[in-house]
Amino acid sequence: MKKTPKTCLVGDIGGTNVRLAIADLTDTAPKISAPQSLPRANHATFEEVVDGYLKAAGGPVPDCVVVAVAGPISNGVVKLTNGQWVISEAVLKERGFGEALLINDYAALGYAVEHLSGDDLADIGGPFPNSPRETVGVVGAGTGLGVAALVRDSFSSAVMVTEGGHTAFAPVDETEYAILAVLKERYGRVSTERVLSGPGLSNIHWALARLKGLDIAPLDPAEVSKRAQSGTDPLSAKAFDVFLGIYGRFAGDMALAFGARGGIYLGGGIAPRFLKELNNGTFRRGFEEKGRFVGYVSPIPTKVIVHPYAALLGSAEAAIRAFVKR
Repeated sequence: MKKTPKTCLVGDIGGTNVRLAIADLTDTAPKISAPQSLPRANHATFEEVVDGYLKAAGGPVPDCVVVAVAGPISNGVVKLTNGQWVISEAVLKERGFGEALLINDYAALGYAVEHLSGDDLADIGGPFPNSPRETVGVVGAGTGLGVAALVRDSFSSAVMVTEGGHTAFAPVDETEYAILAVLKERYGRVSTERVLSGPGLSNIHWALARLKGLDIAPLDPAEVSKRAQSGTDPLSAKAFDVFLGIYGRFAGDMALAFGARGGIYLGGGIAPRFLKELNNGTFRRGFEEKGRFVGYVSPIPTKVIVHPYAALLGSAEAAIRAFVKR
């Protein structure tokens, strides 16, 4: 019989940094300690990061390791889509961990939902009713567009990871139809991720410029958002407003698709940086504009995940489900 792990190294690998912590699995809710964010660029392999972290932390090797990654996992192996690292559960176990598990980064956020409350979340709109046993959807625009859900009933819960970000972009007005036509020339099929992500914001800005007869190179999304916030560039301001409307409508669509009456939580790198803009009404109007189903979506809460280590909490919850409750 396998030993039930009590401690776990939990990780979250982003495009630039690796977040690591030690999780205590002995309680019903995981507790993380010694969280660190380490630059990927300084290390040739993920195992090198792990070795350095554990050496600095001291103590024995944790009983297990669970790592959230952005990339397709096949037979316990992932090659990161935004870097050269290849990570294997088998190789991690050779480092002395009794158990090893790779999970999708949005699966980690789905698992984290069980443990997020209060200051871990920032409201968009509200107040809203509390529905603790209802399904919660997780949507996040960042480098890409992630979609997952914590599916709940009265007895249990499970995380569903999807490729919902690659559904087709659905415009609703003349401006968006025109943007779709411009981007269709560039990409052929235009997924929602093409307009709802960091690169998507650049695409919207570029398309709007083309529609005005301007032949400009695509702007970095950080520059578009900076110009939009400054109030000195009407084109960037328009692009950001279109982006917020699309974000709200897509989040509302996912609420309908998942039956997510417990809420839609926004992850990813963009939402926490633009809480003021998300609360200017554009996002929530898009969320609620659902025709005959406006009454269904209007009471559904929308929140931004602002906990700095939410994916680590989720990885710890995944460890409990995989190795403690088995």
